[in-house]
Amino acid sequence: MKIIIMYASWFGNGKKVVDELAEVLQSGKYGDNQVEIFDILAGATLKEIQADLYIFSAPTRKFSLPPEVKNFITGLNIPSGKPYALITTYLDPRTIALKKMEALLNDKGMVKAAESLKIRARSLKGPLEEGYRDRLEEFAKTITVGK
Repeated sequence: MKIIIMYASWFGNGKKVVDELAEVLQSGKYGDNQVEIFDILAGATLKEIQADLYIFSAPTRKFSLPPEVKNFITGLNIPSGKPYALITTYLDPRTIALKKMEALLNDKGMVKAAESLKIRARSLKGPLEEGYRDRLEEFAKTITVGK
């Protein structure tokens, strides 16, 4: 399966999560997956790239979705009906970043492939909550081979 992961990370938590997720997805445990990672903040563009699954990961900023991520998603041209999955890193559990991303992607006609994954950071620069790696494994399994 061809999987594209698009992420934003200010303090390294999100990058750590998507790098580890890519490692799990490409391990062979959940099929023959090819993963490409794009950094939204580095000016990633997806003009011609097609995938079987799109994963979006963004931190929570002021309980919501950072404007850079919102603008990136709004500008995407992905065919309707394509599946997506979402991840957010957060400090405060009142985050609504996932709801915002979900609304933007649903408006584009994309289809949610799995329950979203929230990973808590203990401080701005981590560390991430205990057990997050096990949750990444379960997320990888769900989005590739089902529940």
